[in-house]
Parts: sequence; structure tokens; C-alpha cells
Amino acid sequence: MLRALTSGVSGLNAQQIKVDIIANNLANVNTRGFKKSRVNFNELLSKSMLDSGLPVAAENNQVGLGGGVRVANVDRIYDLGNIVETGMMMDLAIGGEGFFKVLLPDGEERFTRDGSFRFDQDGSIVTSAGYKLEGVQLAPSAGKINVCPDGTIMAKDEGEDTTRVGQIRLYMFTNMSKLHAVGENLYSFTGNTGEVLTGRPGVEKFGELKPGFIEAANVGLVEEMTNLIEAQRAYGFNTRIVRTADEMWSMANNLRK
Repeated sequence: MLRALTSGVSGLNAQQIKVDIIANNLANVNTRGFKKSRVNFNELLSKSMLDSGLPVAAENNQVGLGGGVRVANVDRIYDLGNIVETGMMMDLAIGGEGFFKVLLPDGEERFTRDGSFRFDQDGSIVTSAGYKLEGVQLAPSAGKINVCPDGTIMAKDEGEDTTRVGQIRLYMFTNMSKLHAVGENLYSFTGNTGEVLTGRPGVEKFGELKPGFIEAANVGLVEEMTNLIEAQRAYGFNTRIVRTADEMWSMANNLRK
């Protein structure tokens, strides 16, 4: 009965984490460039209860009793979300692999898939939170701006001359497990510099930029709601295990000789 209690409680804890992850996915269904997470489970240590026929029998009919379940890890799924047209030139979707690099006010580097950019008064391309896009600095007097699929930024001045004024670069990582979400649609990378690859959009494995488009979250409402119902049912089953074990303990405690 004690093992039944611990197994049930481990299941409750694991399913609670799954429900929390699903709730976070659903809450960010309208967050631009958001990447959903998925919970993976592992069985806890099982105990051998019966070794029938050992050591003389040829067959080894072992009977094991599991110890419950635990959360092995939470994976972030970096599949491409839907590309939605906005008509705004500084909305940039990445049609494939790659991340934008932005700089925080203290100079720290962060990475994002959210390509909702704008110009500030200094001519920098910034996110909605004001973080500067790395490597791009335009003159405040720059004319009409055009962003090409390969990341080249072209400006047309008053004389109708078009000049190249900047280049947007993308970044990839050989070890995605070291990319951590830090809020505000940003990621930090804790690996070494040798695990960071940089290049122009559309070159080798980097996706092309799509000006006037934005990447939506890769969260599927139907899939997440199905997972939520599954987690709630599993949580209910584990609650029943705990309740049954408690009732058995109560019956045992009330026995009289």
C-alpha cells in the first residue's frame, strides 16, 4: 500500500508538470515566433518481486513492480510556425532555420525568432521591447528602406539612388539543448562559441527572410487540447490510486482481532 501511495503521488507530480507546460503553450498561442514545449517521462526504479524457478529452471519468469514515473526532461520544439502576412516591411519572418541576434542595454546577447522590428530615433532596428538588432545601424537620414530575402538592407535617398546600407545575419546552434528561454520571446545560449554558426539568410541551411510577413507560434490548438484532456485523465487515475491506497490503510488500521 505504501508503494501504491508513492506511485500515485509520483504520477500526480508528473502530470501536474505536463498540465503546466501545456497551459504555457496555450497561453502563448498568439505570441509571435513562440516555440512550444513537450514533456517526456521515464519510469522510476522497478523492484523484482518474483524469480520463479531460479536457479534450476531454464526460464526466468521475473515479476517486477514499478516505482512510479518522473519527468525525464522538457524539450522545446523548434518546428516552423505558420508564416502570416502583415504588409509591414520591417516584419521579418525566417522561412527556415536561424535566429536573429539582439543586444540588451547591458550588451548581453540574446536570440529570437520574433521578427517584429521597427526603427528607433537613432536609426537602429529594434524589437518591440527596444532591443537592438545586432550589426545593423542606419543613418537617421536614410530614405525609404527595403529588406531583401538575403538580409541586405537597401535605402533609397531623395535622389532616387539605391544604396546598400546594412546586412542582417542569422545564427544557428549545433547544440540546441543549450538554448534557454529567458522571457520576452528571447533565448540565451550557454554553450561555447564553436557551437554558434552565423551566415546570411538563404545561404546553406539558413532560411530566407520574408519581409512583410511574421512567424506565428507553432502551437496547434487541437493537439494541445487533446494533450490537456489526456493529462487531466491521467491525473484523475493517479488520484484514484492514492484514494484507494488510503482507504486500504484505513481498513487495515481498523481491523480488530
